[in-house]
Amino acid sequence: MIRKTIKSPWSSTLPLGIFLIIMLFPNIIAEARDSENSTLQNQEPTVSTHEANLLKNVSELAESDIEKAITLLSSEITSESSAALDFALGNLKFQQDQLEEAENDFRTALEKLPGFYLARMNLVKVLIREEKFTQAVEAIQPLLTSGQADTETYTLLGYISLSQGRVTVAETAYRQALLLNPDDSNVSLGLAKCLMEQERYHETIKLLENLVEKEPNRSELWILMANSYLAIENTQKAVVKLESARRLGILSTEALATLGDLYLNSRQPEEALTAYKEAFSHTAYSPDRLLRATEAFLMIRKPEEADTLLEQIKATFRQNTSFLNNEQSIKLLRLEAQQAYLSGNREAAEKAYKHILEKNPLDGDALLAIGDLHREAGEMEEAIISYERAARISEKKTIALVKQAQVEVERERYAQAVELLQEAQSIDPQPNVARYLEQIKRILK
Repeated sequence: MIRKTIKSPWSSTLPLGIFLIIMLFPNIIAEARDSENSTLQNQEPTVSTHEANLLKNVSELAESDIEKAITLLSSEITSESSAALDFALGNLKFQQDQLEEAENDFRTALEKLPGFYLARMNLVKVLIREEKFTQAVEAIQPLLTSGQADTETYTLLGYISLSQGRVTVAETAYRQALLLNPDDSNVSLGLAKCLMEQERYHETIKLLENLVEKEPNRSELWILMANSYLAIENTQKAVVKLESARRLGILSTEALATLGDLYLNSRQPEEALTAYKEAFSHTAYSPDRLLRATEAFLMIRKPEEADTLLEQIKATFRQNTSFLNNEQSIKLLRLEAQQAYLSGNREAAEKAYKHILEKNPLDGDALLAIGDLHREAGEMEEAIISYERAARISEKKTIALVKQAQVEVERERYAQAVELLQEAQSIDPQPNVARYLEQIKRILK
């Protein structure tokens, strides 16, 4: 399943001119502030002539130098100045990702004017960005109780509640938002995520099918549908959805890689390779992800497809030596060895395993693999030497002893084989080894 974090539909920044909405208030230039003493309903800040000119100058300055605009505005704010100035300053800081400072400015604006709707909504958005969800709920509550809640308010509440794991509350909030604005696709998407969290996958799919008809180029809808189908074990449908998004050119790298996995699990290696190659043609893919895909091809004995991905890894590594860490480099060598072995190139496989041993002489898997190569080639003495080296590594001793015993059986040295198997059984008793040991003992009789 493609894991998606809950993504906020609100940008980290606000348009530079957003604070000039204040300039559209009908009482833009008013010395008196009697409205600040009214209820929370429909409160709007008023500004003096000086403050109005200041906001205009700050807006123009912000277009070229937002930091100077912040400095200018900050120098004019006092405990007696309009809440509009604090609101504008908070927006500028939000624009600069100065979240804590923006939060403080919006709170100051609300202290001056508790019913300032835009300041409260922006405070909620900042708190969401800071992942202060409990405080966000507290900040949004007055809008719900005062009757000022609109579609965006309920959508924000739904997002906060879903982020907190309060799925039922989130669903209720999203449904309320839909009542106010049935055509808001972001609200429907939030509701779909709620249904999915509750494992109501068939409802999720139905809702997403309607959404994707309206917005076919929105990749998240296709991915959520694919996840829902995977959850009800309908892999074929999941593949269809991801493939549809791929053909639209909107599928993310991770989703493309997942599509490759699904094709591979369905024994469709050519389609899998196509998806993998497209996924890994981007610069942001994970080397671990590419190595796993290569390994998957080798597991189903498709060395040619694996080689295509190996060449891509090596080409990237040649261009950027930091692309792979030491552990990933060793895994690459191991995969190269396996690919060479499956392709019938014993010499290349042995060379890759020896490179691993150059990096780590105590790599038991490489020693065992080299021993296997010698044994298959009938080079029994060389095989025994590799197995003996592997047996010196504690976690590989048992299997190395069994492999040595198998070589001795092939050389008809049954007594030595019995000793080796008995030693292996004394370390880690295995039923299959016990049966093998009994068979050899009967030969000796």
